[in-house]
Amino acid sequence: MVNIQNFTVDGIILIGGIFLLAGVLMTKVSARAGVPSLVLFMFLGMVLGSDVSGLIYFSNAEFAQMVGIVALIIILFEGGLQTQWKHIRPVLGSSIVLATLGVLITTGIVAVAAYYVFDLTWLQALLLGSIVGSTDAAAVFSVLAGQNIKSKISSTLEAESGTNDPMAMFLTIAFVQLIMIPDSSVWTMLGSFLLQMGLGLVLGLALGFFASWTINRIRLDASGLYAVLAAGFAIFIYSFTAVLGGSGLLAVYLAAACSPFTWQRLSSVRVI
Repeated sequence: MVNIQNFTVDGIILIGGIFLLAGVLMTKVSARAGVPSLVLFMFLGMVLGSDVSGLIYFSNAEFAQMVGIVALIIILFEGGLQTQWKHIRPVLGSSIVLATLGVLITTGIVAVAAYYVFDLTWLQALLLGSIVGSTDAAAVFSVLAGQNIKSKISSTLEAESGTNDPMAMFLTIAFVQLIMIPDSSVWTMLGSFLLQMGLGLVLGLALGFFASWTINRIRLDASGLYAVLAAGFAIFIYSFTAVLGGSGLLAVYLAAACSPFTWQRLSSVRVI
């Protein structure tokens, strides 16, 4: 078994390059086979990981979290760019219900099953339910891409998948805190959730307005720099909102999807 943390820098870069090439090639294979590319990515990761072949063993949770967050920022921003506000507005109510009440219901159903099947405590079962209670934005955007689905249904699913992460994260953090600190105040956690959602909403719209206005008016020497600038704005919007205590993931998606300006400079240049 190979521990990736023992690789040299050049070795890690080599592995990263191979994975990037394999990922691009798999998108062609998935398009021909009619299988979402995300399924192939997951399969490749399981085969190369410690659970199957043991070729690569990776146990740095902090680094994995950082890479995952950056990837999710780009995925949500890209999904927001492809989701037009005029399509979201008619289904905004149903999307919000699915992203909040839907996550709660799913968490409860999974928790009941986990409580009786795995012999967990109720808090542990609810924690497991909250972890798997939200739809994955990458999976939804990947599956819906190029599919013949009614615009209303597609817009509802895209908006829901882009906005349900804050709810799932709040539930996960809340149940972890209740397990570790049983005397924690539920009302304090509820206030924290409302603060996160409120800041994410306000800063997402405000910074999205500023970012799209800037990108549409600035003149750069190379067209490819607009995608780099957009990715930089996406990472900044997430981190700035998160540092202030808001939901950075919600802010990133809203910044891309609900800006009053169209992202004209990015119409022919994709972020990823």
